[in-house]
Amino acid sequence: MTDSIHAESATGQLAGQGSEPQVPASDPNVPEQADAPWSRWLRLALLVGAIVLLGVTQGASMLLVVGAIVVIIFMHELGHFVMARRAGMLATEFFIGFGPKIFSFKRGETEYGLKVIPAGAYVRIVGMSSMEEVDPALESRTYRQGKFWDRIGVAVAGSAMHFIMALALLMSLFVFVGAPSETNWKVRSVTPGSAADEAGIKAGDELLTLNGEPVNDFESFRGQLARVAPGTATFEVKRGDQTLDLTTALATRTKIIGTIGEDIDVMDNGSGPTMVDPLPGGVAQQAGLKGGEHLLEVNGVHIADLDDVGPALKRSTDGVVKFKIANSDGVESDATVDLGSAVAIVAPKAFLGVGEGTLFEPQGPIAALGKSLGTFGSVTKASVVGVGKFLWPPNIVRFVTDTVTGQSAPDPVGHPMPAESTPVGAEANRPISIIGVAIIGSDLTTAGMAGLIEFLAVVNIFFGVFNMFPMLPFDGGHVVIAVYEKIREALSGTKERYMSDVSRLAPVAYAVVGVLAVVGLLAMFLDITKGVNL
Repeated sequence: MTDSIHAESATGQLAGQGSEPQVPASDPNVPEQADAPWSRWLRLALLVGAIVLLGVTQGASMLLVVGAIVVIIFMHELGHFVMARRAGMLATEFFIGFGPKIFSFKRGETEYGLKVIPAGAYVRIVGMSSMEEVDPALESRTYRQGKFWDRIGVAVAGSAMHFIMALALLMSLFVFVGAPSETNWKVRSVTPGSAADEAGIKAGDELLTLNGEPVNDFESFRGQLARVAPGTATFEVKRGDQTLDLTTALATRTKIIGTIGEDIDVMDNGSGPTMVDPLPGGVAQQAGLKGGEHLLEVNGVHIADLDDVGPALKRSTDGVVKFKIANSDGVESDATVDLGSAVAIVAPKAFLGVGEGTLFEPQGPIAALGKSLGTFGSVTKASVVGVGKFLWPPNIVRFVTDTVTGQSAPDPVGHPMPAESTPVGAEANRPISIIGVAIIGSDLTTAGMAGLIEFLAVVNIFFGVFNMFPMLPFDGGHVVIAVYEKIREALSGTKERYMSDVSRLAPVAYAVVGVLAVVGLLAMFLDITKGVNL
């Protein structure tokens, strides 16, 4: 998470140069301990080595995402810095990273540099609160003595930079890549052994017609396919600049649904009930179910065709389903899958075996702006709701308790979600750390730049909203203090500057930092040990 504005104490004697006071790099009464040159070279070598190791182990896509996150954090702090300088406030440091210093240089009264842990950035602005001791000669240039709108501008500048970057990313996405088509789509994936696989349909194909009828949006196509009786079907397919006519025998499929947000599909393409690829990383895959294997029994009941699955499920207790399957060599194995509190089944229907992929249509600048603003508004609304749920104390307690005890973290409102409404497990709504963000971004990068651009736009909006939470140490806390002070000044009937006693809020701020640190560490643990599902 981007760092909040940091305060700095600037005490001690001033070294006068010209008419403008200069801030000493440190307290003149304490001799500065200069780092040995070899130690800074060692830190640089460690940082470069870590970057190389990340690239070797995680690939170039991870390096790209980590670099993008560093730029996002840098731009957040740049917003604070620029607005502070514009208001005449004294900013003494602007660093990327934390921990020991690798290098720095001074321009004017600000020291710029790089530190060894590139997990954030910070700007030090003198006099961020009434608690800070500042040399009287510098008091007029402190944040706390700034005009109301200058203080507001500095506080919101970080989030404003996130919102500007998000809109720029969305505009670039819609103009150069395109907006998702509302009527057309392409094949994202093909189920092995399915009718689509047998017909030769490939990922990236666009289905134009089914039995001579036009194919429109994916939901309409599913209904169109459901009305087709299993048997021979013809397709017109667009592949690049070619148009192909394909014929296949449609399979049938039934769907076993639970209450954890994960379904199990079984199909029959004429060779008997066969498992469809389960959700990657889901409970079915972890239990040992694999796509393409033959389904022999469910809960001890022999399965001759898909109509046998429904009655067999009635023997399930509390959503637990027992499968007996056999691979292509006839080797049998058992798998027990817990799908939640209950299971149900969707009646067998015609099944082609294709997954929906987004088809992008480039937009003109005006249309792209409208779509960017619409997307920005909807994501901002969702982010506000998400931040509220994340910071709601009962949800934090539940997340910490479930993680520490090893239980599966439920969704934020604590209710099981039906399989039709979410593609991932019950842990999909848990907090994710910056590590999880990097993992998701890396996965999206391997699938194409469009997904990464959209994801970075969403990340920027969420960061911007999160930092405006109206409590210290968030930037929104500084906005609340500035507004409160302005109200007190107006009520006093004088032009005298009112300054809040921030020390009274310090215990709350420390508590918030402590809670966020605990949640962040637990989220990192889950991201590393369990991974992150898209």
